[in-house]
Amino acid sequence: MVRNYRKPLILVSPKILIRDPEATSALSLFAPGSRFQPVIGDASIRAPDKVNKVLFVCGKHYYALRRQREELGLQDVAIIRVEELCPFPTYYLQQEADKFTNAKYFIWCQEEHQNMGAWTFCKTRFENLLGRKLKYCGRGPLATPAVGIGNVHKKEVEHVIKHPFQMD
Repeated sequence: MVRNYRKPLILVSPKILIRDPEATSALSLFAPGSRFQPVIGDASIRAPDKVNKVLFVCGKHYYALRRQREELGLQDVAIIRVEELCPFPTYYLQQEADKFTNAKYFIWCQEEHQNMGAWTFCKTRFENLLGRKLKYCGRGPLATPAVGIGNVHKKEVEHVIKHPFQMD
């Protein structure tokens, strides 16, 4: 949206992305004529008609999923980044989802617990506005932000990174 007043940018991001070389943008993306992208498609997909699974993700979890996909050597899984939640980017999500005509599975992936991330906000909007069923892949609901037991946490992290590629 273009407005006739300036508004400060509020960026919610973990510090770990500051040092991640993959979490950078070209200077040209900040030049005049460029604009914010509410949804970022998967440029690594060469044959969109061969994709059968589309993962939607927000934030740093994208980088873990991308690394996992590369390790597995998968070409039939697309990862779409949702960079803006409000206003909900229906038009841009529809454009990206329509690229994958043979996709059978649309999955929302998040590192946070089910009741803490963007899942509850996005699920109904995605299904009502885009008319597609969205599955969930992430941690189950929990009253606290973390389980508090190191070994359980490690298993959860491994699960949220590997499970999206095994889901049907």
